[in-house]
Amino acid sequence: MKIFSNSDVRSLFLGQVISQSGDSIFRIGLLWMVLELTSSKAITGAVAMASFLPSLLFSLPAGAIVDRFCKLRIMKTMDLLRFFLMLLIPICYFIGQMNIFLLVVITFLSATATTMFFPARDALIPEIVNDDELGYANTLIQTSWQSAVLLGPALGALLLYYVGQIHLFTANAVTFFVSFVAISCIAVPKKPFVQKNTSALQDMKEGMDYVLKTPLIRSIVLITVGNNLLLMGPAIVGIPIFVKEILHLNVEHYAWAEASLAGGIIIGVPIMAWISRNTKHMGKVLLWGLIFDGLTHCPLYFATTFKQTAITLFIHSIFIPMVTVSRTTLIQQSIPRELSGRIFSIIYMCVIGSTALSVSLTGLLAEYVAMNTIFLYSGILCASAGVWGFIFGIHRH
Repeated sequence: MKIFSNSDVRSLFLGQVISQSGDSIFRIGLLWMVLELTSSKAITGAVAMASFLPSLLFSLPAGAIVDRFCKLRIMKTMDLLRFFLMLLIPICYFIGQMNIFLLVVITFLSATATTMFFPARDALIPEIVNDDELGYANTLIQTSWQSAVLLGPALGALLLYYVGQIHLFTANAVTFFVSFVAISCIAVPKKPFVQKNTSALQDMKEGMDYVLKTPLIRSIVLITVGNNLLLMGPAIVGIPIFVKEILHLNVEHYAWAEASLAGGIIIGVPIMAWISRNTKHMGKVLLWGLIFDGLTHCPLYFATTFKQTAITLFIHSIFIPMVTVSRTTLIQQSIPRELSGRIFSIIYMCVIGSTALSVSLTGLLAEYVAMNTIFLYSGILCASAGVWGFIFGIHRH
């Protein structure tokens, strides 16, 4: 593939696959350790929530920082910080000082570092590739998480068997160090601190004002919030509920359902790479992606067997890169470079915030409405958001 001739993109892709595989390992180890320490589902849920809070609290100031400092330096610093935070867990465990408070603090700080890392990464990409390669590069970087979805749990299972639970955190620390080494190979001129006459609050306001006053970016933000509210909750908590209560199957089938999702995304990656090379209208790709993203959820209403469910999820996930990649590329092509950190931090905040809300609402709604019915109507509403995007003219970009 042409973009792989760019050594900077190769380094970034490698670092992301490895570190995000480590994130998968961390989630396995964290929640299991909390259950062992507390035997409390409520506390386990609270610890999980600690990973959402930093994006809601710190995304705006994180974006202002990204736009003032060297993006590559920020990414390297955040990787090193997460490396040392993860090492604290096995160290404290072996000296007998591990407790639930420490786990909450480490989880919160690590998520805060992630809140800084991702806007810096997305703002860095236009600095290391040409404009005509943006879509292709984003296809690789944005879908590194899907590769990690397959690699991380498998690696976690092997580590559990051979080295035990506590060294899941050691392995996660190693992945952040490997990511640090990989992105250290990226050659971008260091950006010195920018002396400004404005305060950090004024910088954050400038970013928010740009989003609110720019029709295209404002529409993308609204669509992002709507898409995540409608589909992320059903995708995260709806699938296990569907497998258990609609299909009356067990956790192994749930795992295979998740594997079907990951498999479809792997197929969608080269398709999106081809689309990126052959179109300049990423707005149209985004809207068609939203329409198919929604419509392909609807057949779950009729699914009565696991085979039907797995095929539906596989087909559905093929279209996910059309949404995530086109959205990122469209933003990169449309915004001033000096605002990129702030705009991407707002997008990141919207994604995490609306996902957290969607997960909560889906769980509550599923107490009263069958999960297959939720899939049907959430899919129709998501597809309609794509239709509205055509009405508002996003397809012209």
